[in-house]
Amino acid sequence: MTTVENAGNTHAIGSALTMSVDVLRLINEARMTYGLRHQDYQRYRQYCTRRVLRLRQILKLTQSNNKKGYQPKEFPSEFDNPLYLHLCIYGVERDWAYAMELKQESATTVNLRKRHHLIKRLKRAYQRSEQFYAECEKQKVDGRTVLDAKAYASALKGYLCVEQDNWEGALEGFVTARTIYERFATANGNAHAEALYYSAIDEIDPNIRFCAYKLHLSGQSNTQSVDGIIHGFKTQHTDSIQRLEAQLSDVVYQQAKEETQSVHITWHNKEFSIKNQAVIAALAKAEQDADDVSAWVESEKLIKKVMKEDKEATAKVTSSRSAKTTEELEYTYAYIAYNLYARTIQRNLRTVRELQKTGGKPQELVKLYDDVLKNLESSRSLPVIKDDHAFESELDTLTCFYRAHRCAYVALSYAGINKLAESFALYQRAQNYAVEAKQLQTTCRFSADSLLVITNHDLAELDQQIHMGTVKMHTASYLANDGDEDLIRKMGELKLDESGENALIERLSSLSIATPSSFEPVACKPFYFDLAANHVKYPESLTARANKSAGTIWKLFGFGGK
Repeated sequence: MTTVENAGNTHAIGSALTMSVDVLRLINEARMTYGLRHQDYQRYRQYCTRRVLRLRQILKLTQSNNKKGYQPKEFPSEFDNPLYLHLCIYGVERDWAYAMELKQESATTVNLRKRHHLIKRLKRAYQRSEQFYAECEKQKVDGRTVLDAKAYASALKGYLCVEQDNWEGALEGFVTARTIYERFATANGNAHAEALYYSAIDEIDPNIRFCAYKLHLSGQSNTQSVDGIIHGFKTQHTDSIQRLEAQLSDVVYQQAKEETQSVHITWHNKEFSIKNQAVIAALAKAEQDADDVSAWVESEKLIKKVMKEDKEATAKVTSSRSAKTTEELEYTYAYIAYNLYARTIQRNLRTVRELQKTGGKPQELVKLYDDVLKNLESSRSLPVIKDDHAFESELDTLTCFYRAHRCAYVALSYAGINKLAESFALYQRAQNYAVEAKQLQTTCRFSADSLLVITNHDLAELDQQIHMGTVKMHTASYLANDGDEDLIRKMGELKLDESGENALIERLSSLSIATPSSFEPVACKPFYFDLAANHVKYPESLTARANKSAGTIWKLFGFGGK
C-alpha cells in the first residue's frame, strides 16, 4: 500500500513500512513561499514556529497546561509517520532562520551580543539537524532520505564552522554535502529535484573556495577549481570519503534497479540525454511500432508535460545546470515532434498512393497534401530547428516538392469542372514549384536522420505528371475553342464582291487587324536640328510682333491691338 501525506510518503515493502521525505524540496518550497524570496527571515521564522506548533498538535506532543517546568516529550521509539521527521526539519529551519535574522541585524550594528546570539542559534540548528539525521538512521527510512539528512546536517555544520572560524571543519562539512548532492543530481531523472540539487551545489561552491583561501591552499595549482579542492581533500581524508562513497553507491545502485538508466540520443549532429523514465518508456514504445502515429502523439503530450514541469521548477529555483537541462528537454521535444510530423506525412503519402490505385477524387488528394504542408510548417516552427540551416534547407525542398503535387491535383480538380484556363495556369504554377524543388535538391544533402527524402526519381515522376497534365489541358483548350459550329458561323459571315473585299460599311463589326502590326520605318528628327536652330538669325520684326499687346476691348476676344 502507499499512503500519501501532505509533504511525505510512506511506502509498504512486505510487512515493513519505509518512510521517505524529500528534504530539499520541502525546505525550498517553504522558504520560497514564506519570506525568503525577499530575504525576510523574520516572516519565515514565524511560519516555522507556527508549523512546529501545528505538527506537535497533530502528533500529540504538546505540553500539558500546568505550572511545572518545561518537560519535552520524546519521540516514540518506533514510528511510521513522516510528520515526525517534518517536525525535526521545521525545528532546524526555525533556529536557522533566527540565526540569519540576527546576522542581518549584526551587519548594521557593532553590538557583539547579536553575533554571540547568532552563533548560539546556529549551533542549536546544527544540533537539531544531527538529531534529525540520527532519527533517520534509527527509523525505517529509505537510503536517499538518510543521505539527504546527512548532507543537510553537514551543510549546517559548515556554516557554523565558518562563523566560528573553524575552516577545516567547515571545509569537511561542505565537501561532504556537495559530494552527496552531486551524486544525487547526476542520478536523478526528475527535473525539479535535479535543479534543487544543483542549486544547493551552487550555494556551497563559494564557501569551499573561501575555506581553501583561509587554509592557505593557494600554493596548489588547482585552488581556484572546486573539483581540485575536493580532490585534494579526499586524498587527505580517504577513510571517511570511502565510507560515504560506499553509502552513495548502495543508494544509487538501488535506485538504478528501480529505474532505467538515462538514454543518449544523437540526432542531427546533436547529442542529448533523456533522464525522465516515463518519457523513455513512451519513446521506446513509439519506436517499436514506428508507423503507429498514436504512440508518438502520447510521447509528445508527455514531453510537453515534462517541459512545463521544468519551466515551473526553473521559475522556483535556478541553478548553473538549469539551462543545460532545459536545452536537452527542448531537443528531446524537437526529436519527438519531428518524428510525429514525419510519420503523419508518411501515413498521408501512403493514403495518396492507395487513392491513386483505386481512382480517388482529386479533392481528397488535395486535402491530404494540405495536411502534409501543414505538418511541414509545424516542423519548421520547432525552436531547435530554426538554428539548423541544413535542416531548414531540407524543409524548403520538401515544401516546394509537395506544393507542386498539390497544385497538380488542384489543376486536375478544375479540369473536372471544365475550367480549362484555370487548370492550365495551375499546371504552370506546379511546374514552377517543381523547378524550384529541383534546384534546391541539387544544393541540399538530406541527413541520415531525415525520415522524408526526395530522390531524382521522385522529381522525374513529378515532371512527367505535370507535363502530361499540361499537354492534356492545352489540347482540350484548342478543341474547345475550334468547334465546327464556330467555323460554320464565321464562313456564313463572309461576303465577297467582285473586288474581293466587302465594303467598310458592311464589315464594321468584323474589322480584322493584324496583331502584332507590321513594322514600318518612322522618319526620325534630325540629330543636329536643335543645334542648327541656335545659329539661325530671324528678322527683328518677328520679335516686335510677338511682344505687341492686344487692345482693351478686343483683348476679351483674344485678338486685335491698339
